[in-house]
Amino acid sequence: MAVVCPFGSGQQDLVADVQIHGNRRIPAETIRARIFTRPGDVYDQAAIERDFNSLWNTGYFEDIRFEREQTTKGWVIHVYVKERPTIREIDYAGLNSVSKSDVLDRFKDRKVGLSPESQYDPTKVKKAEVTIKELLSEHGRQFATVRTEVRPIPPSAVSITFVVKEGPKVKVGKIRFEGNKHVNSRTLRSVMKNLRPIGIPHSIFLENIFAKTYDATKLDEDTDRVRAEFQNRGYFKVLVQDPKTQIHDTGTTGFHVPLIMKGPGKAVDITIPIEEGERYRLGSITFKNNKAVPNQKALRSLFPIKDGDIFSREKIAKGLENLRKAYGELGYINFTSIPNTSFDEDKKLVLLDIDVDEGKQFFVRRIEFQGNTTTRDKVIRREIALEEGQQYNQRLWELSLLRLNQLGYFDILKPDDPNVTEKHLDEKNGLVDLTLKVHEKGKNSIGLNGGVSGLAGAFIGISYSTNNFLGLGETLSVQASIGNLQRNLSFGFTEPYLFDRPIQAGFTIYTQKYNFNQARETAILTGQQINLPSPFLQNLQNYTQSSSGFTLSSSYALHHSFKRVGITYSLDRSSIVAVSTASKNLFNFLAFRGISGPNSLN
Repeated sequence: MAVVCPFGSGQQDLVADVQIHGNRRIPAETIRARIFTRPGDVYDQAAIERDFNSLWNTGYFEDIRFEREQTTKGWVIHVYVKERPTIREIDYAGLNSVSKSDVLDRFKDRKVGLSPESQYDPTKVKKAEVTIKELLSEHGRQFATVRTEVRPIPPSAVSITFVVKEGPKVKVGKIRFEGNKHVNSRTLRSVMKNLRPIGIPHSIFLENIFAKTYDATKLDEDTDRVRAEFQNRGYFKVLVQDPKTQIHDTGTTGFHVPLIMKGPGKAVDITIPIEEGERYRLGSITFKNNKAVPNQKALRSLFPIKDGDIFSREKIAKGLENLRKAYGELGYINFTSIPNTSFDEDKKLVLLDIDVDEGKQFFVRRIEFQGNTTTRDKVIRREIALEEGQQYNQRLWELSLLRLNQLGYFDILKPDDPNVTEKHLDEKNGLVDLTLKVHEKGKNSIGLNGGVSGLAGAFIGISYSTNNFLGLGETLSVQASIGNLQRNLSFGFTEPYLFDRPIQAGFTIYTQKYNFNQARETAILTGQQINLPSPFLQNLQNYTQSSSGFTLSSSYALHHSFKRVGITYSLDRSSIVAVSTASKNLFNFLAFRGISGPNSLN
């Protein structure tokens, strides 16, 4: 509660000093900065009231008091403040259906402004209570209650605890429809994606296995889906009235067997009244004010519905979207279309007249990029199908973003996301500046491995790969694994734009060597040193296999397409050296299938 002490008659006296009392965290200079009265000013009652309001509006204080003291030098203004306490901690008791992070995210979305180390504000606390109840309601806890406990922490802090009693979880009960004569209830129930039960679609007995949690905010969306289903079947003037809901108790209140018998709870039965009306067909679709594309037949072909067909809201919406895309390819960024409907009640026809607002045709003046800290501009620009000075084409811009997504350098770029594409329009000259905002993700992969294996022996390996080497879009991979029984080395490099042309060229070089000794493997498995005579060792497998080679590849990207034409050449030289007689007999029997070159056994 704020109190302003009365002041005497407004004589033309001077203010000698302004003194601040009671402040703990907030510096006195910060408070003085909010006060307009300064030493040496003529004392003014209106100015003091203005200073009081200025301090109160900061929200830093829960009590403010102004007093004046007369001295030989003039009036001394004393400002007494009581700061709002600081929130030291925020706890949530009894919160089970949602996590604390969910609550904090919702606080951020609703701009509650309540967090540790912020100032205590009862208004924000009340807003937080409402927000928590709203979040719990979306998770089926419509009967939840939230109570706040504030505990003082000396000298000037408080601890806040939200005590939550969630109550029973409310499920969706029966969903009924009244007045639907030509569209059965099962079909209508299936389009209610938010509240329909979980089960096997189009089955008789297993369609309603699990009931969903009731969320009143999602009911309006499902009601619109029911309306759209009727309009897609020709019932354009259907009236879907506000749903009626009824809450009732469910389950067994006494003893119940878990997973077999349901415990006590609540459910909401939903009843949706419907007036279907007459069924309409499409009479015709006409266009007006279409100056850039005067061909009516070309525009009409964009709608996937013929004259005389059952009217479908979904097909009309698809046609309007196709119309927007067609004009977008011609550079009409601000294109809009307004469908006007009229009816022939005798023939039950819907006549659609589309008012086209083409707007101005735009050409690309500049294309810039933001967020590419490593990737060079030219690497991004060569994937852009649009060129500066060219007529703007929405389809080519979407194709460009798709090509950039396939590179894997950035987070997913969505064409309809305003945080990805920023357009600055020059309406007067018909020019547009495009700014593409990207966020780079990790492009390097480094691995280190090692160990002991019965077949491979002791080994250590290292690998490195990147799909954007030095930000130039080049692919580089190096892998090395060296051990006492095997060795693998490989090096690969790919240049996606050779000589700054859409020619991809790359190569891979590799070498491998593996030594198999059956006597050594037996000693490792048994854990004992085996000393066998040479004639006996000749009966055990002992050979060395090695291979080396390279691969060359080149491909050319077709214009404005994801198809490529390419050629690949590979060369592999493999050899096997048989040390023991048993290995020689084995490979002679196999006749070195798949291995070319001179026979090392001879």
